[in-house]
Amino acid sequence: MGNYFIVRKKAEFQTSRWSGGSTTQLYLYPEDSSYSEGNFQCRISSAAVEVDKSDFTSLPGVKRYLSIFEGNLEMVHGEADRVCLQPYEVDCFDGGVPTVSFGRVTDFNLMLKNGAEGKMETARLKAGESLKLEPKAGENLLAVYVRCGKAEAADCKAEEGELLLCKDWKESVVLVNSGKEETGLGICRVRV
Repeated sequence: MGNYFIVRKKAEFQTSRWSGGSTTQLYLYPEDSSYSEGNFQCRISSAAVEVDKSDFTSLPGVKRYLSIFEGNLEMVHGEADRVCLQPYEVDCFDGGVPTVSFGRVTDFNLMLKNGAEGKMETARLKAGESLKLEPKAGENLLAVYVRCGKAEAADCKAEEGELLLCKDWKESVVLVNSGKEETGLGICRVRV
């Protein structure tokens, strides 16, 4: 039976402007839902933060994961919860808590809502290296964003800026760096 992957290309993504830069929506589930209407369960995106200080949009009821691919990011959640992220580190926080960030970065986001559960991971693979992922606790959606380099899974290949997507994740997956340079990955494991 196996896992079936598709590759979503850059041309398929929606990019929009916000007060601090631009956001590219990589995937939204259900696919007929709307981020602006808030009726989604899972949203995966990457944003370019182009200002030194930005206020996050208040998203009550949304569990957020955030990582950065380059630069340094300092975030303050609420009054005193301070987090400093280096590239490929991940933070998880409540989208309803006021959050301010400091730093110009490219980030990677996972938003979970309306009963969806999951988590974000990151990985850097050297040429020829691989990473095995097993679905846990009912996880059935796997999305792997190739920030840099090349990656493949189950004979499906993705290049920089593309998303490997398995909408019916049932068994272990081996991600392989199929290029000659380091591959940087943002990995979202979700139960919807």
